[in-house]
Amino acid sequence: MEYFKELASTEEGWNFTQEKGGVKLYNKVTDSSPVPIVRGDIHFEGHEFTAQQIASVALLPGCRKIWDEKFDTSEIKVMYNRLESLFWVKVKTPWPISARDMCATSLRQISEDECYVVMASVEDSTIPAVSGNVRANLIISGWKITKTDTGINLIYITQVDLAGSIPTAFVKNVQQQVPLCAGLVVKYANDFGYPPTSNTCTADFKSEDFDHTSKSYVATLNGTGEAEWLICKKMYPTSVKVDVKGEATPEIVNNVVRVTGINGPVTVTITKA
Repeated sequence: MEYFKELASTEEGWNFTQEKGGVKLYNKVTDSSPVPIVRGDIHFEGHEFTAQQIASVALLPGCRKIWDEKFDTSEIKVMYNRLESLFWVKVKTPWPISARDMCATSLRQISEDECYVVMASVEDSTIPAVSGNVRANLIISGWKITKTDTGINLIYITQVDLAGSIPTAFVKNVQQQVPLCAGLVVKYANDFGYPPTSNTCTADFKSEDFDHTSKSYVATLNGTGEAEWLICKKMYPTSVKVDVKGEATPEIVNNVVRVTGINGPVTVTITKA
């Protein structure tokens, strides 16, 4: 997290390459790896959304399936808490290049006005190699999403070793294209808004899943406490329905879903009204 913050704190030391679709593209090479670090910056005008809400668009796989054509699938293996997880992800590659997958950990520091998310590959016995895939090395990747006087700034940084035998031209194309996802996140928010966004949770947050097509969001919780989610009028213009399985009480107040009295395993499902 500290290394990512250092990378995202300044444009000094970065090589500006071009601006495309409103995204300023940069790269840099460090002594520690021959794989370049690439970066995309974009400014999202206006304050229709908070940094936290834009972060949910960037992070939830159900949204990413829409804005990222290279994304295939992912699975949260362990949710240590609402801000830390171990996950597996698979990305698409053109034939005849083998698909790439990664075992990685994610750390988040989330507030309404400033969000940091950082991911990096790890080795874990619960996520062994998958037949047919090549295990890539996500050296570092992440988002810095911050509120400014005029809107929201998004910075996406990634450094990934795709590993295995792979054409140089393909590698260079990926390096040039991947940072453009910052602009794709902005387009998604403009078109659809944001999915239900976990705001607070004093219970144990176990998992969450969102399906863009049905606009269905499911979270699993445990322990005791309460939780709440922010609801977007653009995505749910006629409000939402909340279904709770387990011991807890839901309510909807001013586009916020609040679930109180959580006691033991609870599943919260939010759908279109």
